[in-house]
Amino acid sequence: MCSYCKKHEETEVQDPYYGGALGFEKVLDLLEDACVSLLETIVAEKM
Repeated sequence: MCSYCKKHEETEVQDPYYGGALGFEKVLDLLEDACVSLLETIVAEKM
């Protein structure tokens, strides 16, 4: 999933369980970043 990230350089989404609230925030940030790019890729392929 992180291969779609544009704003983050992580290579994988870590388990947020041991990171407390900040761990979950980081995962949410990564996934939101990746999902935007993934959607753009899918839409571009459909055109």
